Amino acid sequence: MLASFDIAYADARAETLCFTLDEPPADALVTLPLRVGGIQAELRLLGSSHQVVAGPVTETVATLPGCPGPLPYSLGREVGGWSYRFTADVYRRGTADFQSAASFLRKYLADRDDALVGTYPGAPDAISGIMLRPVKRGLDWRTWHTYPRTREIVVTRSRMLIR
Repeated sequence: MLASFDIAYADARAETLCFTLDEPPADALVTLPLRVGGIQAELRLLGSSHQVVAGPVTETVATLPGCPGPLPYSLGREVGGWSYRFTADVYRRGTADFQSAASFLRKYLADRDDALVGTYPGAPDAISGIMLRPVKRGLDWRTWHTYPRTREIVVTRSRMLIR
């Protein structure tokens, strides 16, 4: 699902993003509730960041007061009887490569029933997207956040499996 945000793009950088499983659901610009593999989930775009609420997990990747960045490269936890794993990568690209990647992501996620992508007016290469899919014994989701000024693409992957 493609959504256009009603706010102007505010520049951000990958290094300011933090990760937490402790934040309650925030005010989202757009949400997509899904039931996948018998699990109720909600994809939430917060602008240049996201939340995924799935079962006992509320994953937040955002710039938050008192929560320093950068994102962890890899992290595993047990949460409410589930095994949870998070990974993050930051890719820096040249201008043409960055624009091509942003365009591809926007088109790839726009018409999917299992995905949510948000764009900003006047900033076509600034996007945030989430895609959720079932896997054996749980859920897997991926996110993408693009930052045009620094030409960074933040890619996260999370997997939640029942123990």
